[in-house]
Amino acid sequence: MGFLPDNYLHANRPQEDSSDERRQRYFEPKHLADGETTTLRPCGIHDSGHVIAGWSYFTMEGKPKRTPKFPGPCPDDIGLSYEGKKTGSGEKAKPNYFLSFVALRKEVDEFVIVTFPQKKVREQYEEILAMNDYQPLESGMANFYLTLKRKGTELDTSYTLVPTLKPPSKADEKRWSDAASGIWLPALFVNGDPFGGKPADGRPEGLPPAHRDELGADHEVATTGAEVMPAGW
Repeated sequence: MGFLPDNYLHANRPQEDSSDERRQRYFEPKHLADGETTTLRPCGIHDSGHVIAGWSYFTMEGKPKRTPKFPGPCPDDIGLSYEGKKTGSGEKAKPNYFLSFVALRKEVDEFVIVTFPQKKVREQYEEILAMNDYQPLESGMANFYLTLKRKGTELDTSYTLVPTLKPPSKADEKRWSDAASGIWLPALFVNGDPFGGKPADGRPEGLPPAHRDELGADHEVATTGAEVMPAGW
């Protein structure tokens, strides 16, 4: 029996790069290359702590900060804009709105945190959620999956989000049942670990996600639905 634990990393051992692991657990559309696609199945809802929305920015120290409420057009601790850094003008950045949710990503076969900071991607997702057939099941997993494709590079980039109405397999629903309590997205508002599990006093922050109908009214996204097609991707 040794003094050190079996999984101890010795001081002279090269440190593993965690960027690949983070890239697998956190996903944004910009991670795709031109012409590349990914498949995502949304999991959980706002009330279960698996969907959040709010405002994000980087502080002067370069640390990410997220808040469920609008922090104002220029928070005291917000960092410089790209132009402000490039030209030395001192121009401040602006808070950006975002939507984050948990999804089972087919390419890595893992539950990941997906963030849509792009307005046009969110608009496409809102249109999908506005259709009555596209809903979460009793298990918490969506009865549809999303195929996201990127076209172009840098400023000439567009994304297409296409839904496919098909419920998950029973095996994936069981996986989600086992994993759901270990993921808590409101932790992102306090720079915590969203994969650290729900705290004892945890509760969702902010308003639940909504979609806007043709008359401009907001409606809370439905929380249950029925299986209507064979399961699986």
